[in-house]
Amino acid sequence: MKLRLNVSGWILSAVGFALLMNAGCQKASAPVAKDAAGTETSMVSIVEGETPADEQKQAMLAAKDALFQKLSGRLMEAMGTQGPAAAIAVCQKEAVQIAADVGDSHGLKIGRTGVRLRNVNNQPPSWAKAMTDAKVDTPQFVSLTNGNAAALLPIKLQAQCLMCHGPGEQIAPVIQDQLVKLYPSDQATGFQEGELRGWFWIEKDR
Repeated sequence: MKLRLNVSGWILSAVGFALLMNAGCQKASAPVAKDAAGTETSMVSIVEGETPADEQKQAMLAAKDALFQKLSGRLMEAMGTQGPAAAIAVCQKEAVQIAADVGDSHGLKIGRTGVRLRNVNNQPPSWAKAMTDAKVDTPQFVSLTNGNAAALLPIKLQAQCLMCHGPGEQIAPVIQDQLVKLYPSDQATGFQEGELRGWFWIEKDR
């Protein structure tokens, strides 16, 4: 059975798009591989037994909320005027810059990764890899060996997001065609409502 949504349904689904296009919306970006000074961060890891201060946690949560709002607003605009296939293209082309803008305005680095990737380049930061491999489903706040604070915040699949992340038979042909076109290596389908879909990752200088 194909998923049937009317125009208002597409618009409401923008909130799900904002969170859950995750890896598909982002291509490989400098923040994953380098710190703010351009230094490689492949060896950065978690300092066991240390956690960020409460104000650092609140700052990272605020950045996550800001990214959600900016992405959802832009996607609602695209879906309302051009439909869901166009929104996928907008997500692919604009989400990286939106995340960079939010990061700049909040003084941190922020991105997203997935349980199964839509874009193969969107691997998690090195410090988060063990947690994403373990599929942690609760917010994690950690301190890093480079002196920064960091967070890994889970994203759960919402019902409206089944339109592009659910079982294949529930994804409309127009969306399937666009996903094949833009993300030929897509693995981010087959999820069920409420299932862990991915994470926001955030890193902030202390």
